[in-house]
Amino acid sequence: MAYDTTQVLLEVAKVILLPAIGFLAGFAAQWLLQERKSRDELVRALAEQRAEALCKLWGITTLPIEITSLGAGADLPNDLREQLDGSILEWYTKQAGALFLSWTSTQLLFRLLDLLRSEQAHKADLESAVSALRSRLKLDCGIYSTSEARRELGRPRPSPWTANPSIERTAAGKPASAAHIKR
Repeated sequence: MAYDTTQVLLEVAKVILLPAIGFLAGFAAQWLLQERKSRDELVRALAEQRAEALCKLWGITTLPIEITSLGAGADLPNDLREQLDGSILEWYTKQAGALFLSWTSTQLLFRLLDLLRSEQAHKADLESAVSALRSRLKLDCGIYSTSEARRELGRPRPSPWTANPSIERTAAGKPASAAHIKR
């Protein structure tokens, strides 16, 4: 008798329960695939707008000569910090840049904003925060691979024509000879 009950339960499981589980698993897989497909289509449709928005952010985070000419440990002037903070917020909110940032890029952008709002902000810290954000943007856009993003790029030497304010310029606006460089 117990054997018959067990046999009936196994038959019920084969006929009803297993197909129901299969149906639910198939439904869930189809739903997840459709969600992924919809997201991928949206990302493709927004690709050009995203590229334009990220190019604007790149331009905003290009540090002006007033900052790049400071010493590494120099405090950042309040007006420059306020101006950069305002430009980033304008891009993020009014120009809808927030729609195009990955979660990690958003975190890095928020760290940059926190740094700009700090009274103890130094040039080296700002350059590091900007570099981290820009590296992440390159990773998000597929310009860098994950392994490339972890490696440190060597920096070129400072430009003797634009980044070094101690170089005298001739009347024609060209750098003077090496003999005329202030040391």
